Amino acid sequence: MKRMLNKGTKLLFLVACYISFRFKVECCSEPCLCYNEPKITFSCQQQRLTAIPHYIPFQTQRIFLHNNKINLIRSTSFTSCQNLTILWIHSNNISHIEPGAFFGLNKLEELDMSDNFNLKTISPLTFRGLVHLHTIHLNRCGLQDLPPGIFQGLYSLQYLYIQDNNLHFLHDETFLDLGNLTFLFLHGNKLNWLSENVFSGLTNLDRLLLHQNRLDMVHPRTFHDLRKVTTLYLFNNNLTVLRGEILAPLVSLQYLRLNGNQWICDCRAKSLWNWLKQFKGSSSEVECHLPSNLTGMDLKKLQSNNLNGCANTSLNLTRTGTFQFKAKSGFETFLGSDEFSENCCQANSGTNSKTGPSSHTSRISPNNPIKDKENISKTKIVVGVDNRRNRTYKQINDSPFGTFTSKVDSSLTKLKENNIFDSVEPSTVPNKKKQTCLKKVKSKSQCRTYQPGTNSALLFTTNLVFVTLFSILSTQF
Repeated sequence: MKRMLNKGTKLLFLVACYISFRFKVECCSEPCLCYNEPKITFSCQQQRLTAIPHYIPFQTQRIFLHNNKINLIRSTSFTSCQNLTILWIHSNNISHIEPGAFFGLNKLEELDMSDNFNLKTISPLTFRGLVHLHTIHLNRCGLQDLPPGIFQGLYSLQYLYIQDNNLHFLHDETFLDLGNLTFLFLHGNKLNWLSENVFSGLTNLDRLLLHQNRLDMVHPRTFHDLRKVTTLYLFNNNLTVLRGEILAPLVSLQYLRLNGNQWICDCRAKSLWNWLKQFKGSSSEVECHLPSNLTGMDLKKLQSNNLNGCANTSLNLTRTGTFQFKAKSGFETFLGSDEFSENCCQANSGTNSKTGPSSHTSRISPNNPIKDKENISKTKIVVGVDNRRNRTYKQINDSPFGTFTSKVDSSLTKLKENNIFDSVEPSTVPNKKKQTCLKKVKSKSQCRTYQPGTNSALLFTTNLVFVTLFSILSTQF
């Protein structure tokens, strides 16, 4: 009997040792939190950190460092995190990322660096080697340029958020390797024109948002690779003329928004008018700005004879769609060309002409924004107001449907009411809500120890096993 008891004691001891080794929680320095479920996570959000913590457990799969005051990402910040799949460093003060900062993170799937307002430049090698990355958030970073090759090799990327930056132009073939990209959000920048090969390679793109820029030039072949695009937003730009041939490659297009531009509804608009007549999808109003007798009218509802003749405008209103590209370089200029222009207005381009449209920044939008529950891009929910000085933020909604005009087509309104985009998930990452403390736990240290999803219960069980084992051994001796 005593021999059987000794064998049982040894077995119990071995089991306890295995549990302790297998589910050991590595120490987290204050005020960070580590837990194992649903994935091994290192969380240090909203702690006023000014640098990446020196010690991060090497098994970590998710790192949450958002809402701090980190200003630099070093090349050695994440060298030990080879298992990392999700990295959130948004809402910090990051102004510089050293080349190679993410080198070796071959399993990384989502990278969120949004709301770092001082990140004006970024190295073209920043994302090199992140072959499993499917989501990048670079919105609201103050970016002034996307250097050539910045997205090279990111063949798995599906969602790219670059809205609300200070981009004035895009280099040709910037997105060439992104054959699996489905969402490209570029709205809220300062783009003036789109070149021929700017979207080359985006053969599976579904949603392209270019609204609220300063676009007044679109090359006739800008959309030549976008045969699968279903949603295109060009509202609130400086467009005046857009030839229908420019939109012709968009054979899958279902939702088009062109409102908020200052359209010239004369013979130069006939090409777009013809294209809209055969377009079977839903589109917003194309509100005429000139001539004065058609001001405020929808181009789609005009008759063909309304578009005869020429509006009395200055030449700077006729640039959109009437040019050719000189070279592939993004710095080259667009040159006028009779090949792409309709010469119906040359006789009336005298000095007694109306002034051109004001810039996008000085023009008050004619739209009456309607808040919408849709949120195609990620919404960050944090408490406070959007104030860069005190680093607190309000809820931000980047939904394309967040700025619908009050005069939008009823068909498009019905689509919005039916929540057609509810099934679309821009990201596959978990909720960012902070873990709450269990009701029974009162102290801060206890809250950190007994967070839901941690393996503290396993440690407690292990300790109980050791206590039981010690009691058994004590009774024998």
